[in-house]
Amino acid sequence: MRQAEVEQVKKFQFFNQENIQDQRANGDPTAPTLNDIGISDGCGIGTKLFLSSQSKNLIYVYEANSIQGYFQPHNESFRVMKCTKETREGKLVTFGIDSENNQKSSYVKFWDPNTTDYQNMKPIKVILVNKVGQPLQNFNCFCIAKDLSAMAFGLQDGQILIFKAKSQNLMTMEFKDQIIQTDQEPIKSVHLSRHEQNLNLFCTTDSNIICFQNMQNRKKFSIPAGALFDLTAKGTLIGCPKDDTSTIVEYSDTKKEATWNVDGDKIEIRFFKQNYLIMLISPRQDKEQVDQSVQLTIFDLLNNYIAYYKKFDKIQRFIPIGDYLYVITQNNRGEKNLIRLTEKENTHKIEIFFKNNYFDVMYRFASNQSSDKTLLAEISRLHGDHLYDQHDFQGAIKQYINTAGILEPSYVIGKFLDVSHVDFLIQYLAALHHEKQADKNHTALLLNCYVKQKQITKLEEFLKESSFDSDLFDIDTAIKECRQLGHIDLALRLAKSRQKNEAYLSILIETNKDQNNKEQNRQDCKSALMYIREEIQLDEKAQYLKEFGQQLMKAEPELCLEIIQNLVLLISMVQNLKKRVDSQKGIESISILTPEELKVWRYFNLSDEEIKKVFSITFGKPDEFLHLFVVNDEYLESYLKFLIENCKTLPNEKAIFHRYFEYHLEKYQLFYKDESRIGIRDTQLQSKEQGIMKLLENQENEKKYDKNHLLVLFKMYNFVPGIIFLLKKLQMREELLNFYISLKENDQIITLCSEYGREETNLWIQALKYFAKPENGAENYIEKVLVLVSSLENLSPLLILNILSKNKNVNFKLVKNYFTNKISKDKKQIDDCQKVVKEKMKKAADLRAEYKKLKTQAKVFQSTKCNCCDAILSLPSYHFLCGHSYHEHCIHTERACLLCPQDTQMFFKRKQEFIEASKETKPFKEKLYASADKFDIICEYLGQGIISNQKAD
Repeated sequence: MRQAEVEQVKKFQFFNQENIQDQRANGDPTAPTLNDIGISDGCGIGTKLFLSSQSKNLIYVYEANSIQGYFQPHNESFRVMKCTKETREGKLVTFGIDSENNQKSSYVKFWDPNTTDYQNMKPIKVILVNKVGQPLQNFNCFCIAKDLSAMAFGLQDGQILIFKAKSQNLMTMEFKDQIIQTDQEPIKSVHLSRHEQNLNLFCTTDSNIICFQNMQNRKKFSIPAGALFDLTAKGTLIGCPKDDTSTIVEYSDTKKEATWNVDGDKIEIRFFKQNYLIMLISPRQDKEQVDQSVQLTIFDLLNNYIAYYKKFDKIQRFIPIGDYLYVITQNNRGEKNLIRLTEKENTHKIEIFFKNNYFDVMYRFASNQSSDKTLLAEISRLHGDHLYDQHDFQGAIKQYINTAGILEPSYVIGKFLDVSHVDFLIQYLAALHHEKQADKNHTALLLNCYVKQKQITKLEEFLKESSFDSDLFDIDTAIKECRQLGHIDLALRLAKSRQKNEAYLSILIETNKDQNNKEQNRQDCKSALMYIREEIQLDEKAQYLKEFGQQLMKAEPELCLEIIQNLVLLISMVQNLKKRVDSQKGIESISILTPEELKVWRYFNLSDEEIKKVFSITFGKPDEFLHLFVVNDEYLESYLKFLIENCKTLPNEKAIFHRYFEYHLEKYQLFYKDESRIGIRDTQLQSKEQGIMKLLENQENEKKYDKNHLLVLFKMYNFVPGIIFLLKKLQMREELLNFYISLKENDQIITLCSEYGREETNLWIQALKYFAKPENGAENYIEKVLVLVSSLENLSPLLILNILSKNKNVNFKLVKNYFTNKISKDKKQIDDCQKVVKEKMKKAADLRAEYKKLKTQAKVFQSTKCNCCDAILSLPSYHFLCGHSYHEHCIHTERACLLCPQDTQMFFKRKQEFIEASKETKPFKEKLYASADKFDIICEYLGQGIISNQKAD
């Protein structure tokens, strides 16, 4: 409902007035003018005015500034005239009494308004009302629907006579009549209104307004009514009650819609165009002076202002047609004038509003005209600036709020940054968020204003009403501001509601970490860990543990370690599931989990449905959590031990073992450097050393670590047993020798060289160089070394002499025995070699002689018997160089001596072996590297013809 007081209604002159010069038609001096007729009623269709004169029982047609003609609608009496529409498609409808054959009857007649032969006007439809010869005597008012579907008569006795077309309209189809009985009071006015396919009937009496919905259901409004009512363009009833003619009331078919107050007693009311109400108003009379004039007022219902007003001596009739309003006035001399009112352009109206600072009226007017939002915002801005200059800040901010989304917010914010204007700024910023036009800076400013004004309740309500919806404001900024201003609980609720996990954990962990309240910090970290465990998605748990783990481990190490261990078990569980289940198809149910796996699954409060997407999650690796234990390394051993003992299929397993070794090495080094407790230190060192070596020597762990990596670690931490063990494992004998040399472990040097020096003679050379250097003070080991190397034939005595000659402290007696024995041994070896050479040369000479004999002399075979069957030989027969002879049939296809097969087969086999060996060099190389005397091996292969000058393929 809308209520406007008299002093609030603005008055304007938004209609142009045009005086029409009344003329006689076609210059005929006998043609009537407006002054010649008595006008009782009028209506218009198209460009024609139809003016009725009941005294003359005529209807005059006024067009083109003159009366064009007239006709008599009824021969007996004429009661009422209506126009169904104001356009050319409308019909002129009259009701009156006609006398035929001395019988008077009531008729409704329909006329074509476009006819120009007024002298011969004939109705296009006639409807008998009541019976022939029984005219409707108690008639009081009449109405007809604009679509001609029904018409109604209001009677003096409170009855309503209705004629309703059975289909389409009254002119073309059959109809039926009915009588509706209302109260016993006379019907003052009746109105037919179509709304949502229903034809509603309004009727008014002096006591009530009654609405018959679809002319069936009766509705009664208990207020004094009367006859000052008309239908609006949307089909509602509007007018003044009898007891209060200054109040305008609008009714729908079910309720009172709105009221307006316009001063003065209303004489007549008519609706015009889409939103205007035309009123004839009689001024208030005072005791001293009586004003006989009448005021024509056009009230804009939609925009709530008077669009036109003017006093006239007397108004006989006003007739609205289309966009024009015709007014017939009469002055004191009885002269009639025809005035046509035309509405002015909208631009003129807005200009008047602006000049008079009527911004509220201008905004309402522009809004009702469906103007562009930019124009509306500009009106609100101008209105706001006007109120701001008058220091009406509350009114100004309301106007600025209307500009949200169009006007740059900084324009408004800049005006209200003063501390005294913060409340107004809050209103504007809140409206920006409501209209979803705020950015993160506006959110920050609004939250700041709330806090500075200590309006925490409003702040919480603001966040609650928006349901922490990030579409309304920048959620990250809101969290940041609440946190900076000390409202931790609110920031936490804000972060949790929008699942801003990083912000939530950061607030919990970092708020109290710099304060002395360690217990509170511990509780906060515990809450953070439980949030990670139960609230955060499975694929994000590891991420936040790695990000905040160091602080959590420092404050709440046991729970943090427990969560990490269970997460690792979960990773291991997924790896095992991939081996048991087709990872392409996934897992349908948790029933596949073992009890141990199900326990881990429940630990993280995971739903049964999440098992289906477990294969799609990329988990981290256990070694990615190692950095968390930097702040609390006493739990690192527990974690590493847990990984090694409980997780058999760890990804990146070597990194875990390496870190485990490094952890023990760090502790070993700490004990090693601690010289304050010598006895205890030695015990601890021994214990740590045994632990490391036990782990290192375990055969099951050998494939789980990289020996070279551990060797580097052992060297970094100077862990001697581990270095020696790995150098031996890696067969890095020269490096091991150098390590012994660096430690001056002379006995270990001798042991190493004794064990591997025969294969790697360079070890003895390096050792002898070490013992020979004067600064090492190990001359007493030289004699022992010389004794041990004396059996090595491939070690040159000259090289040994050259090495020893560089140490002037070495006495000749230390080396005398070595060289004496070496020379004697070499002399004996030379003699043995010469003896062998002579034997070989004699054998070779015998073989050459035999070969020559076979090649140059004939071989005589004297055997007479077969060596196989012992029978007398007969041709054909075979004789072999070995002296055996055979029948041909005794040896079959064989071409070898039957009594000497082993020698022959061995000869061919060795020949084939030599051929194969010449193609394969690997055995030669292996034998060459394994032998101390490599020259002998080369000579052997050359002598056997295995190494040949074969061309490559």
